Amino acid sequence: MRIKTLAMGLCLSLMTAAAAQADTVKYPEKPVVIIVPYSPGGGSDNVSRAMARHLSKLWGQSVVVENKPGADGLIATNDTIRAKADGYTLLVSIPAIAMLKYTNKSLKTDPLTQLTPVTMMATGPTALVVKGGSDIKTVEDYKRFCTDEKNNCSWASGEPFTLMVGSGMMASLGLSGKVTNVRYAGTSAAVNDVIGGHVTSLVTGTSSVLSHHKSGDLRILAVSGDKRLAELPDVPTYAEAGLGDVAFSNNWYGLFAPAGTPEDVKTKIAAGFHEAANAPEVLKVLKPLLLTPVGSSPQEFAQRLAQDQKVIDAAAGEVFKEE
Repeated sequence: MRIKTLAMGLCLSLMTAAAAQADTVKYPEKPVVIIVPYSPGGGSDNVSRAMARHLSKLWGQSVVVENKPGADGLIATNDTIRAKADGYTLLVSIPAIAMLKYTNKSLKTDPLTQLTPVTMMATGPTALVVKGGSDIKTVEDYKRFCTDEKNNCSWASGEPFTLMVGSGMMASLGLSGKVTNVRYAGTSAAVNDVIGGHVTSLVTGTSSVLSHHKSGDLRILAVSGDKRLAELPDVPTYAEAGLGDVAFSNNWYGLFAPAGTPEDVKTKIAAGFHEAANAPEVLKVLKPLLLTPVGSSPQEFAQRLAQDQKVIDAAAGEVFKEE
């Protein structure tokens, strides 16, 4: 019992010391730029803007969100890498950032080695989606429809993460090679093309399509997770829909800084995002998008990133073999 008490006391002391250290850092003293590697309107953009608004009030400095889509997020990533390592240029990304070394063969260095993780902002489920009003009402309908090659089925992905999830789905359904993947530089354009009937389906974060599902423009066939979502009780999980064990199916939104950013600055930033993630006005944005706030420490995010990298590395050879 005494050992347990001492351990708890030590943990509390370390947390208190980290918080105290963050309070002594003079940051920010000028506007902060958060770069989003995807188009406005997607999950990354929504999460970033909600937290930026709160942080502007909390820090007393402007926190500006800049969208720089293209090259699977590499344009935004490179801009962040080239920025001064002082905490004033930050990058928001999703698990796709751990796949850049596979999707961009010209890279000589893994971009993640030139960045440092700061905090995981939020996490959420992914979904398989089709046009609302179509005859495809279930995953079984989708499989049946797309098995017939004369229907010219296609599925959209907005970045490498959903490419990995979607590839796993198509393999599970026996549709690999029968359904054409259409790549987009972000989710918004893909959503519009599914609504317009130009693409059969979309694999994406649920946050990007929930409002369209509710309006009837899109239909969510299945979502990731161990159980059905309370907000979508009639939508089955991937497992219930017969998709099997789709590897790495949940999404997260993480914050990165250029490598070399001081640890005390990272701690201060993470503390701010932790507060923002749990602020009532931010939760009003996250909850309708089915996103769970996190606001982790730099160390916790680094551990999660390392775990996810192992999963990605194991599957990359198959998923990105045609890249």
